[in-house]
Amino acid sequence: MLTERQALQERLEKIDKDETAMIKEYQKQRNKIFERLRELDREEYKNLPDLKKLASLENHQESKPEKDIRKHVAVNILKVYSDGMSADELRSKIEKETNMQIVNMTSFMSSIMKKNPFVQKPRRGYYRFIKM
Repeated sequence: MLTERQALQERLEKIDKDETAMIKEYQKQRNKIFERLRELDREEYKNLPDLKKLASLENHQESKPEKDIRKHVAVNILKVYSDGMSADELRSKIEKETNMQIVNMTSFMSSIMKKNPFVQKPRRGYYRFIKM
């Protein structure tokens, strides 16, 4: 014959087993859900554009003729101002004349100086055209 104490202990053990089984079942379901979410994320990432390709497109958005026009205008402005001018003044004149913005004046002028030895930078932020 079972005593009440033994019956309660058996019931607790049964509850423990059921609880453990439920926890395992929830863990399986949770793992399946996480795996499916990972699969969906992988599919979504496959559809994203390649960042290297996007970066290369950004670098080549500005067409070469536009750059050449700005460079030609810069050299002509420096020819007119024989004493030279500051980079800020030169930038504003180029942008006003061409309606095109110069993002990095230093690299823009460096590219001009590489191709045209008469354009010089005697000091920081100052450019001039030397006539020979």
